[in-house]
Amino acid sequence: MAANLDNDRLPADFPSPPSWADRLHPENLTIFLFHGVVEQSDYLVRNYNRKHLAAADFRAIMTALSERGSALSMDEVIAHHKNQTPYPEYAFAVTFDDSFENNLTVAAPILRELGIPATLYATTGFISNNRMSWVDRIEWAFEEKCRFDKAVEPDLPWQDTPVRAETAEEMRALLSDIRTKVKSGLISDPDAFATEIQVQLGLSETWTTPDPLDKKLTWDQIRELHDDPLFIIGGHSHSHAILSYLDESALANELDTSLRLLKDNTGIDPVHYAYPEGLPDTFSQGVIEALKDRGIVCCPTAISGYNTPETDLFHLKRFLVM
Repeated sequence: MAANLDNDRLPADFPSPPSWADRLHPENLTIFLFHGVVEQSDYLVRNYNRKHLAAADFRAIMTALSERGSALSMDEVIAHHKNQTPYPEYAFAVTFDDSFENNLTVAAPILRELGIPATLYATTGFISNNRMSWVDRIEWAFEEKCRFDKAVEPDLPWQDTPVRAETAEEMRALLSDIRTKVKSGLISDPDAFATEIQVQLGLSETWTTPDPLDKKLTWDQIRELHDDPLFIIGGHSHSHAILSYLDESALANELDTSLRLLKDNTGIDPVHYAYPEGLPDTFSQGVIEALKDRGIVCCPTAISGYNTPETDLFHLKRFLVM
């Protein structure tokens, strides 16, 4: 039943891999945000938005960037900011969110071959328990139903009646709507919501699978990356909660847990962090001050745009590559 994720399932304006180099700016810094890289993407529903790029596409993007631009580590980005020195022409930095194992097994060899540094922002709860995010758990459930030609008809709290999706295309559209609604704050506990959807669809409550879209880095693998001078490990919360939605006590617990687990399991005291989701309403000045109080120096967003040496290190912009 599985079908390759072909280009005809992508938006008409989706950039071809080499054209990401056209995002480079002659004077300003371009930071790219990736999630995963896989050898193949043979799914009906999952990975419809290319959160996990095909390895061939990732290699093409990295090759084009290295041929045109100047790769910087996020430590070098901090140095340019502190010294207020201009970036080299067509400067860029590579970052990964969410701690997928394929960052090490598929992406890292390509980066090493091309000599491109990267920063990986680690979600400690995902690592400790090989845990899937709420949206991946729902995508997994839809994929399971679609593989056996079964419709989905979840009862969603923002709809008066259950929404039925029968085809892979309809399921992908429904997933996009669910993703938008949940990320807007309509659901207070996304993990519980994902469990409810799985149960509604007649599936077992599932938090982890060995699929390359789900498998997370282990602590041993985090240490392996940390020992390689080409890679930097930063924090990305413990549970991937939206930090601005948390009260002061919950925010402190989320940050302290993530930093403690990084220290206890790897010896890393990170100065780098990234906000989960990273859009304007997902962080605040209070979040920034809490991060600074814990020794964090740099925390990029997921807001598209370019950066100058004057750009505040807690408001750096990143282009999402999907």
